[in-house]
Amino acid sequence: MMNLPPEIIEIIFLKLCSSKTVFPLQRDEPRLLVTQICSRWRAIALAIPSLWANIRVSLDSESRLLLDPICAWISRSAQSPLSFGMRNPTHSYGSSTKLDDLVFSVIQRCASLKLCIDEWTRVRLFTLPPGSLHALQKISISTRPVSYRSGPNEIPPATAFQQCPHLRQVKFAFWGDELDPADFNLPWHQLTHLHMPSCSLREYECLQVLQQCILLQECSIYIFPTRLDNLQRIQALSACPIVLPFLHTLHLELVRDHSVHFVRALRLPRLCNLCAISRTNWPRALLPLFQTLLSETLRRLNLSEWTPTDLPSALALVPNLETLELRNSGPEVLRTLSGSSAVPRLVYLRVGTVDSRDLFDMLEVRMAAAHAGSSMAVLSYVSAVRSGVGDIMVDTTRLAALKAAGVQVVFRNR
Repeated sequence: MMNLPPEIIEIIFLKLCSSKTVFPLQRDEPRLLVTQICSRWRAIALAIPSLWANIRVSLDSESRLLLDPICAWISRSAQSPLSFGMRNPTHSYGSSTKLDDLVFSVIQRCASLKLCIDEWTRVRLFTLPPGSLHALQKISISTRPVSYRSGPNEIPPATAFQQCPHLRQVKFAFWGDELDPADFNLPWHQLTHLHMPSCSLREYECLQVLQQCILLQECSIYIFPTRLDNLQRIQALSACPIVLPFLHTLHLELVRDHSVHFVRALRLPRLCNLCAISRTNWPRALLPLFQTLLSETLRRLNLSEWTPTDLPSALALVPNLETLELRNSGPEVLRTLSGSSAVPRLVYLRVGTVDSRDLFDMLEVRMAAAHAGSSMAVLSYVSAVRSGVGDIMVDTTRLAALKAAGVQVVFRNR
């Protein structure tokens, strides 16, 4: 090993130290270990800037002892693009900390940012001059929930993203009032990943944004109810279909039935993964809302807080579905599945709180149909949560018969 050329040792170090450096440092940190073997290895490691450019800070308090190693890592990274993650230490809102200042001093070099910060720091970041994030390719920002009067009263529109030619992936998780995505001033036309799981976004504004996201591949959004005065505008906007030709993963959180206009406006010819979470108990029918999204390209369907009465009819539109996840959907959904001949060729089934007897009934009906020459395939993996204390005992005979047939059934507690 000592006689290997420096180029080979460099490749080995990069493979060994591929993960982020997490501060505070641990004794088994690979970058520390390789610099303590011998002077030759230390010199080789210090001459690789990219080896020191992947940093994640997770601190409970600030001190000179902890900040000095971070500064040393940044110094060793030279001019290599930085990947920086930070969970802001607890401090009073509005205070300028040394760690914040350290991040902003190198932010022009950051290709990837993942920050958990307060509202004041977010405003400071978003209002940086245009061009400050020129090297940025990926950003993830989450803010801690703030109490009344703990954040700024008025948040100005963002200027930091106006000149970000390399930005492709964005994730914002902001807690608080509803937001207008237009205020972010993001380069929507070049984004491939857009995730806003905790941001309250109006349907009208979301449709306007998605019209510009022609390269989008993955999307997660939380749709907030549209005000009645905007309902006519969203109906007019949804009359023109929004085509996203590259989108393969969509995660929707829906609040009210006004979202039907939003969903029906989408045309997703390559959609493979669909996750729909209903924040209320509406509706019980899938087809009126998702008929335009259910197609032969769909491979995975995740429904949470739904009790659909037309699930077999909806699944009949998805002949190539492989994974079905039903969370908190109730036992009646399983009974509907067990009596249906339209269930597609599932490989993986995950259900929420159920009675194990209903699950066994559904699986055995599928087994019998498969042995009778039906086009249905026997599931290879099933995961379920047992429903309550009274269902702790599982029929081991039925379970053993299913396992012998190649079906792996896993029961989980809450």
